[in-house]
Amino acid sequence: MAEYALFFESGGPVLGEGYIVSIRVRGRALAIRDEESGEFQLSGVNPGSLLGFGRTLNEAYQEFVESLRCVLVDVASDAPSPEDFRREARDFFHTEDPEAEARWEAARERVRKGETPNDLELRLERSTPDLGIEVQHVEAPALSANAPAQELSPSALAA
Repeated sequence: MAEYALFFESGGPVLGEGYIVSIRVRGRALAIRDEESGEFQLSGVNPGSLLGFGRTLNEAYQEFVESLRCVLVDVASDAPSPEDFRREARDFFHTEDPEAEARWEAARERVRKGETPNDLELRLERSTPDLGIEVQHVEAPALSANAPAQELSPSALAA
């Protein structure tokens, strides 16, 4: 089983009851490739509790960000205001999975030592990007908020 420490970025509009917010999430995920089947699992580190599975890394990532979107839509369905949504979304982002955190750090260290080949051909990130969640209340919605679906965006093997 090969493990890869990834940074990812995802976002878009989320509709609540009577409001729209624009979300940008920059987090960490652990990609695990089963050596026998070649299939991937993405496990959230920040935020924790997210999973995605697929025959390719791109498929697993698409399922992973869809699970993120579903959680944010659920948060919006319970949050009566953009401020409540922002608070709940930030709390969710900061949920941690200590096991995933330890595995992510170990995978990152293996890359730094050159023990993990970049066979996924991802850009190597030498620094740690700013992680977090940005939530902006959309005061005047525009058609430009209808962004196309993102392609594979795990930006890097953490190095």
